[in-house]
Amino acid sequence: MVKSLEITGNYVTILDQTLLPHEERYIEIHTCREMIDAIRRMSIRGAPALGIAATAAAWLAVQEFTGSSNFQGYFEQQLQAIEDSRPTAVNLFTAIAHIRKTIADIDSPAEAESRILDCLRALIRYEINACVTMGENGAKLFQHNKLNILTICNTGSLATVGIGTALGVIRSIPRHLIDTVFALETRPKLQGARLTMWELEKSGIPAKLITDGMVADVMSRFRIAACIVGADRIAANGDTANKIGTFSLAVQAQHFKIPFYVAAPETTFDRSLTDGSGINIEQRNSSEVTSFAGTTSATENCRVYNPAFDVTPAGLITAIITDKEVYRAPYSF
Repeated sequence: MVKSLEITGNYVTILDQTLLPHEERYIEIHTCREMIDAIRRMSIRGAPALGIAATAAAWLAVQEFTGSSNFQGYFEQQLQAIEDSRPTAVNLFTAIAHIRKTIADIDSPAEAESRILDCLRALIRYEINACVTMGENGAKLFQHNKLNILTICNTGSLATVGIGTALGVIRSIPRHLIDTVFALETRPKLQGARLTMWELEKSGIPAKLITDGMVADVMSRFRIAACIVGADRIAANGDTANKIGTFSLAVQAQHFKIPFYVAAPETTFDRSLTDGSGINIEQRNSSEVTSFAGTTSATENCRVYNPAFDVTPAGLITAIITDKEVYRAPYSF
């Protein structure tokens, strides 16, 4: 199992996911700004991993403090910069909120650093254990041979620090029960093609890559046991934000009467939102859509709509698999 992030002395090492699958390069992150940049360029990504990366960025920010006064003012500016890095994954904001609470009464940078490091280590332990429990809870749903499963984006070790969320469930299903995992390429950043297929091959799980537009054809031609996807934020009613294309996948699953499961740790719930309409959807650069592999693939003046995520209504979700339990509709968190 690969490690997306590790504490290395007084800095952090991450696997640069923008270079996969062609190159496995670990890079050292020594400052808060370096971590923010890594988050923005998606060198590290995935909701659980972003919560950990945000905590690590805060830990690095404390180490950078060189003033003699107003530590809290300095630190709050750093926390706000971390929150501005990516807007949709709630794990990032939950992590920062926890840090604010943890050091609210501390003016000593040394004590703050120690407490945040404890938070970072505890969060890593939690996410590792959550992935295992989530996988076990989800695997109980699958008892038949020759399972064909559909998944989107990347929800494995690269998106967490454990075995993964949706991919963790797939990894927890006895290998002899799985026929094929169909991984959507996941345009425009191709996390399914570049990252999920890479992880599935490393794990020895039989898989086939398909384009995002092939879903209905695959569902009509193969006996699909389930779709299993991850989540970046889950509202109190079960509406779920995940990688763009997830909503379409859920609609097609309903048409073909295929169970549609969301797998996410409890840290991905946002109980402050009554439904998915309040989820802030990240809009990304148009170049992700107008070019491919460094070559322009659209007209010069092409207008682009490029949301990174969409929201799947709770009514399309068969169950939500977490490290606590498997929730079924009607959802109320």
